[in-house]
Amino acid sequence: MTTTDDAPKAKKAKATKKTAKPTWTLTETALAYLESLKAGHKSESTINAYAADLDLATEVLGAETPVGAITPADVERFNTSQQVTTTKSGRAKAQPTIDRSRRVLRLALTFAEQSGAIETAPIEAKSRAKKDVPLSQREVVGNDDARL
Repeated sequence: MTTTDDAPKAKKAKATKKTAKPTWTLTETALAYLESLKAGHKSESTINAYAADLDLATEVLGAETPVGAITPADVERFNTSQQVTTTKSGRAKAQPTIDRSRRVLRLALTFAEQSGAIETAPIEAKSRAKKDVPLSQREVVGNDDARL
């Protein structure tokens, strides 16, 4: 009778192991994301630029921070941080550079979600649905003769 009771417990333990999600740190997430870029044959300059942006993220948010513990508020703190918005000499960075740093963190967090490391990427809904209305469905701006 003891043998019958032990068998279901063993199966239950195995099932738990199969459904366990990886627990990545921000550094591990960054490295896995950069590896995926290499596998996708991205250029070396793109990978190096993204690596520099992810270094900023680990500096601001903490290299050993579990990626699942990062909140939308943390992402906003990164987006507005001095490391993202100003150069080391204290001058303002160009807007495209700032936008790239923000985008790279969003992409890495989305990659973590798609890889199963986190349930949902901690990015604002507006960031996720940034695509505008298709041109065919937009109203023409400035050509509304009915108002004149």
